[in-house]
Amino acid sequence: MTDYAARIRRLHELGPRNSATSAHRALIEDVAQDLTDLGYQVHRDPHSFERWEVSPENVALTVAGRAVKLSSAWPYSGETPPEGVTAPLVLLRGRRKKWANAAGKIAVVEMRNIDVPSSLLVDTWDGTYPFDSIANPVVGSELGGTDLAKACAAGVRAVIAVWRDLPDGAAHAQYLPFTRDYQGIPAVWAPESEADALVAAAEAGATATVVLAAERVPGATMDTLWAVSPGSGSDAHEAILVVTHSDGGNAVEENGHIGLLTLARDAAAAPHNRTIVFIYTAGHLRIPAVTSHGQATTAWLDAHPEMWSTGSPLHAVAGLAIEHLGAKHYDVDPATGTYGPTGKLEPELLYATTKELADLARATWNGVDPTGHPVKPGALIHLGEGEPLYDHRIPAIALVTGPLYLLAETNEDVVDIDLLTRQIDSFRRLQNHLAGPVASDSFGKVKLPNKLNKLVAAARALRHLIKA
Repeated sequence: MTDYAARIRRLHELGPRNSATSAHRALIEDVAQDLTDLGYQVHRDPHSFERWEVSPENVALTVAGRAVKLSSAWPYSGETPPEGVTAPLVLLRGRRKKWANAAGKIAVVEMRNIDVPSSLLVDTWDGTYPFDSIANPVVGSELGGTDLAKACAAGVRAVIAVWRDLPDGAAHAQYLPFTRDYQGIPAVWAPESEADALVAAAEAGATATVVLAAERVPGATMDTLWAVSPGSGSDAHEAILVVTHSDGGNAVEENGHIGLLTLARDAAAAPHNRTIVFIYTAGHLRIPAVTSHGQATTAWLDAHPEMWSTGSPLHAVAGLAIEHLGAKHYDVDPATGTYGPTGKLEPELLYATTKELADLARATWNGVDPTGHPVKPGALIHLGEGEPLYDHRIPAIALVTGPLYLLAETNEDVVDIDLLTRQIDSFRRLQNHLAGPVASDSFGKVKLPNKLNKLVAAARALRHLIKA
């Protein structure tokens, strides 16, 4: 159970585990067996949906007869016949794109890897931030202003999204954006090295062929797992929720099950005052298939109010969300211009949703920064599967580190085992405290942002996007 390196090797063996693929289901069964071996009764919440998938060899672009390198397909965008779709290119600029100008054509749009100040995404408990800004393609792909549904409605044949300010190595095989429903129009990502040529070709109206021979698989299935370790003290009616998710494209996204299983082993081995519920969520990479709002864990909360909601026989007083353990830092080497590991560790994004839990995290955490640097959720967003706990006012601590490669489908060695071990040990200490005999009112109360907070934050973010 504690052979963390072996568990990372298993992730490499499975490869990318997009939602409801055979590799994804295999990992879910691994965890189900591990929980069973620990003596838990494993509950399953099944999900069924139409899966979209494509192999890299079935994705291609030619412009004026020249083969153009691509970074990845836009997941759940659409599909072409094997021969692709052929049409003139047209360049669309600006956040409010006039898709009607590309009707019957292939649109080329530029997407920046926006460098966003930390203060626009997260808030602070002590006036400091763990890093100055965040430049991650997850953010850029979501905030770039490209609405494929509108492009489809306008009669656009296909879309080519061109990365700017993102090295080719980091752009390769990114599974982005991953939060949108099926769009009905084929779209692909091109790297920055092809950007100038593609923009020039679009301005000249060159003819291009986009091939995205994706497959849609109806009735694809995956299970959310959950298990309960009953409390043995006077507060057994109070629950601690321990959450992670199962789908991901590499050994960081998602390896949270390694921490969850360690905490489940601890709970099975020694009595604890409060009840602990371990939730292994499926659908993080296919959120629209499991819920109409929030992150994938929302589906479990909606399905099982008796396990957490106020007034229920068992109600949640705190939670832990474990994601992206042991992340190595990757970036561009300024000396060589190549993208790869820097020999450093990725700065941690460690949320605490109450001041009391922020104080606890600083006293308990030992990860990249030995003292921890917990942040407060921003007014607009709480990244990761800790968000549903926050939205339901369940005090929680959540790790959701965001390296450049987070959503890249890669088998590279991106995990530092020593860091992963320290982070898991930190979560073990937190679980011991939260499930122990301390009073639950010491965890604090979650205060959600009001409408004015959100409006002010949205205005600041919009100003930054316009300037960017």
